[in-house]
Amino acid sequence: MIMLLSPAIRPFFTPARYSLRPAFTGLLLLLLMALLLPGCAMLTPQGGKETLQSSLNDVTHWQVRGKLSVVSPQDSATGYLTWDQQDDQYDLFIAGPFGAGASRLSGDNHQASLSLPDWDTPRTAESAELLMLQYMGWNFPVSDIRYWVKGQLSPDLRSSKDSQAVEYDDNGLLKSLNQHGWEVTYSRYSNQSGYWLPGLIKIRGHDFRFTFSIKQWTLNG
Repeated sequence: MIMLLSPAIRPFFTPARYSLRPAFTGLLLLLLMALLLPGCAMLTPQGGKETLQSSLNDVTHWQVRGKLSVVSPQDSATGYLTWDQQDDQYDLFIAGPFGAGASRLSGDNHQASLSLPDWDTPRTAESAELLMLQYMGWNFPVSDIRYWVKGQLSPDLRSSKDSQAVEYDDNGLLKSLNQHGWEVTYSRYSNQSGYWLPGLIKIRGHDFRFTFSIKQWTLNG
């Protein structure tokens, strides 16, 4: 038996009754965009180069891990670096082919200590740069790299030309710098706890080349 719907009932079952009106659809799209836009903004750096550089001053307690490659006129080597920085105190632990074991460099603005695998006791000096040059043959600017590793200029501007040899990308992130005879280039930036930090750093100068491929950032303050 076929049942016919009365005219009073039939309109409730027509497709038009369940279609979204264009005005309502447009409003829904606007609401979705309003929710998504703040999240999209976090995918790119905000504020410009001055704001981004200034924000890095707040990153004083951090740890970075990654692969470090060193090329000198006499040799080349690769190892794994873990760098802990707590204000002015630093602790660099290098594991791998460097000295066929683990090496450690630690200190602050007043004294530095270096331990190598074949030493019974650590060596000390007034600065990390002196220790690295004397015992490892590296011209390694630790005092500057603590800033460079964050994608930040070193505040120690020994030459007026240093402040001019800086290049930023379109987002205001440091792309390259030249300080104290070292050329530093950056790439692979990512947002780490609200701060934009590099993932690949290349340092060249004084007959040395350092490449640091960062695997992990940990920020504590």
